[in-house]
Amino acid sequence: MTRNGLLAARLVAGFLALFMAAYFATDNFGGASVRRLDNPFLLPDLLILVLLAVSAALPRRLAAPALIFSLAWSAAVWATSLAHWLVDGEVGRGLGHLALVLPAVLAAAAAAVSTRQEPTDP
Repeated sequence: MTRNGLLAARLVAGFLALFMAAYFATDNFGGASVRRLDNPFLLPDLLILVLLAVSAALPRRLAAPALIFSLAWSAAVWATSLAHWLVDGEVGRGLGHLALVLPAVLAAAAAAVSTRQEPTDP
C-alpha cells in the first residue's frame, strides 16, 4: 500500500501539473486572460504548476512530504478560487474547481499514508 499511495499521489500531481500547464498555455482554455499582472491568482497558480511538477519528480524520500505540501497548497488555492466564484454568484464556474480540489486532497492523504511507519516490536 505504501508504494501505491505514493505512486497515486505522483500521478495525480503530474496530471494536475499538466492541467495547469495547459491552463497557462491556452490562457484559461480560451476564456478570460489569466496571464495578466493584475490577476490575483497569477502567482499562486504558477506556484501550483511548479510545486506539483517538481514534487512529482522527486526521489521517494523527498517526494512524500513535497507532494503533501504541494497538493495541499493546490487544494487551498483552488478552494479559495472556488469561494471567490461562489461569492460572485457564478456557481457554475466555481463548482468546476471541485474537480481539482478533491483529487488534490485525496492524493495528499495517499501521500501522507505512504509515510506511515509500521510499529516495531520492542
